[in-house]
Amino acid sequence: MNDQNLINKLFGVIKESITSMNENMNNSSDQIDGGAATLTDDIENEHEIKRLCRDFAKTLNDRNYEQLDGRAEYHLYTVDHLIELIKNNDEQNTEKLFNENKIKSKFEDCEFLKITLSEDKEQAEVIYNVRTCIISAEDKYFKSLNKKNNKKMRISAGTPFSNCYTLAVKKEKGVWKIDEFESSDENMK
Repeated sequence: MNDQNLINKLFGVIKESITSMNENMNNSSDQIDGGAATLTDDIENEHEIKRLCRDFAKTLNDRNYEQLDGRAEYHLYTVDHLIELIKNNDEQNTEKLFNENKIKSKFEDCEFLKITLSEDKEQAEVIYNVRTCIISAEDKYFKSLNKKNNKKMRISAGTPFSNCYTLAVKKEKGVWKIDEFESSDENMK
C-alpha cells in the first residue's frame, strides 16, 4: 500500500472514529445518574476504560461473515495502533479469516480481572476475560481453535468459551483508546 493510500484510509477511519465517539458520548446508556461530578478521577477513568473494553470485545466478537465489517473496531484504537493495523492489512486479513471459515460469532460477556492506571492517569493496562460463542463455522476453524487451547475444552458450534485479553489503553485527546491488544489462546476455557 503506498503512502497516499495509507493516509487516505487513515483519514477515513479517523473521521468514522470521531463520528462514532460523538454518538457514544451523546447516546451513552452507561451514564451515571446524578452525582457524577462527585466521583473521583480514578472511578471515572475506570468507568470509561471498562466501557471502552466492553465495546471493543463486543465489536470484535459480534461478527458474521455474511455482513462483515473488517474494521468495525477501528474507531476504538489510537492513531499509532491504527497505522500499524492498516500497514499490516488487518482489515483484509480479518475478512479473509471470517469468509474462508464462514464464521458467525457472538459476544456474551466479560469479566475484569485487573485495571492498572499509570500515575499520570493517561495510560492503563487492562486484563479481562471475554466470553464468546462461535455460532457456526467450518470444521477446520474449530479444529484450529481446539488445537490452540491444548484440548482444555472442546470448542464447537454453540459452546461458549472465554479467553484472556490484555489491553494497553491510553488517552488520546482526552478520550481512552486502545494502543495494544493481545488475546491469549492458551487461557481458553
